[in-house]
Amino acid sequence: MGKNMKVFFAVFSILLVILTGCGKSGSKSATITIWDFKYGDAGVGAVMKEIDALIMQQNPGITIEHVAQPNDNYYQLVRAAVQAGEGPDIVMFHAGAQAYEFDEYTAELDKYIKDWRKEIDEYSWSFCSEGGNASKPVHLVPLTIQGFGIYYNKADFKKAGLDPDKAPSDYASFMDACDKLKKAGIQPIETGLQGSPYGIDFLIRTFVANIYGSGVKDLVTGKQSFKGNEAFSKAVDIIKEMFDKGYISMKNTSTPYFVDSINNYKAGKAAMFFGLLSDIGHWKDFCDALGKENIGYFPTINFAEAPNKDTQVLQPCGIGYSVMKWSKNPEAAAKVIAGYASGDGNAIWMGKTGALSPNKNMDINKLGYPLVGQILKQTFATDLTTLLTNEDANQNMDRYIAQYFVSKEITKEKFIDSFQSMLENAKK
Repeated sequence: MGKNMKVFFAVFSILLVILTGCGKSGSKSATITIWDFKYGDAGVGAVMKEIDALIMQQNPGITIEHVAQPNDNYYQLVRAAVQAGEGPDIVMFHAGAQAYEFDEYTAELDKYIKDWRKEIDEYSWSFCSEGGNASKPVHLVPLTIQGFGIYYNKADFKKAGLDPDKAPSDYASFMDACDKLKKAGIQPIETGLQGSPYGIDFLIRTFVANIYGSGVKDLVTGKQSFKGNEAFSKAVDIIKEMFDKGYISMKNTSTPYFVDSINNYKAGKAAMFFGLLSDIGHWKDFCDALGKENIGYFPTINFAEAPNKDTQVLQPCGIGYSVMKWSKNPEAAAKVIAGYASGDGNAIWMGKTGALSPNKNMDINKLGYPLVGQILKQTFATDLTTLLTNEDANQNMDRYIAQYFVSKEITKEKFIDSFQSMLENAKK
């Protein structure tokens, strides 16, 4: 080997060592794996792929591997990963009790969100903090706010001789609307009751927010009560009357809310629907299916026995993303989450999925759905279930609803007593 060639190889070897060393210590490349229960949905999954591509473009070196997980055993899979001590970098959670269960295994996010934290109200951040305690670190980045209300098909109202632009938001006008719709051959209300009475669950939570207003939180402190409250008793009577008069068909007992009843409503099979504000079965779903100008909305039914009016029930976070403590690239994972919850990614997320974002920088006028502004202008009250952090309190609600309204196994008095017991359990 010639002298010049020896010099070349010596220099090349030195450069190779330097470059290899730089790669090990200074590389920003990271593969971030996400688990969630939304990615498998064809529509939402396509939007997520678009956001993932945008985040990777904005953050060279980050590769996102998005894994769809099934809804029915999702949390069992997350618990199995926790037991194994390894799994994805990012996990989607329903906010509240289901997220708090995993606080021990999810990373504290305060240092990662400080540059854009002000874009989201502290009301949402506090709910996403450890155990829902605002004084403790944030463990979940909120992707949505959630709530429930009553959607109505204006064309059906017009056919029944009702004013399509006037929501029947008190007891008398609501029951009158149901009666006229039924006489016109239109099913007044579509909902799904198979497996879990979600629609009735959602309706009760709209009633509770409107009846108790800012005092919802006092239901778990003992300052407020279900027992002895005239308006809550009236609310229970109204729901039973809906069943007794056929405004809610008993055929719905064999219909799953997700997604059969939602699809039935989108197909125009009923005039009204107890729906969500985010996720699915919401303003965008129904406006796209039945026409933006054809969908009306009101947040609840008003009671003469209650001091509040038109109060919108709200969860400060519906779903969100957490970084798991075992992630080897928590900073990169936090950048991925920020890409969903803020900036262009957030605009894509809300605009194309219909999920209401808690991000205050989102210009809702650009969405082109006037109904969103109507929903967000209401006075808000906290959703009861966000306070039921005790698992027993949270899971028994649907059982009590089914026992009284669907299977008729218990009396009204027993139903109200059972609801009161949830509050007692929530204190434990």
